[in-house]
Amino acid sequence: MTALITDFAATYREAADIIRRNGLNKGDWHGQPETGVGIQLAPTECPVCAAGAISIALTGAPKPYRDDVPLVEAAARRLLQHLIPGYKRALAIWDLGVLWNDVEERTADDVIAAFEGAARAEETAEAAA
Repeated sequence: MTALITDFAATYREAADIIRRNGLNKGDWHGQPETGVGIQLAPTECPVCAAGAISIALTGAPKPYRDDVPLVEAAARRLLQHLIPGYKRALAIWDLGVLWNDVEERTADDVIAAFEGAARAEETAEAAA
């Protein structure tokens, strides 16, 4: 299993950069962009959902392997706690994808802003501790 998360702010900043670079995907961890006939991108270069961006930032893959799911789940849960104060549901990866990332009106800019806001909140909390 990947090491424990020691810097949530850095994870969220990297996830924001991944969405900025790759684009936002909805409905799955990652998808192929419209790049032309016969052109296939590596999964880490494809548009990804918010959970996929977290997964790349932490594990190097847009869909975590079984052993890495708890790590990605922890970062997704903490992000949702920034977005939805009092968030306590059991399946944060699912909620981040289906109930937040995949809503029709959600844009890449929204996801980037959420990651950057969570990173700032983590840095502020760390400075206060």
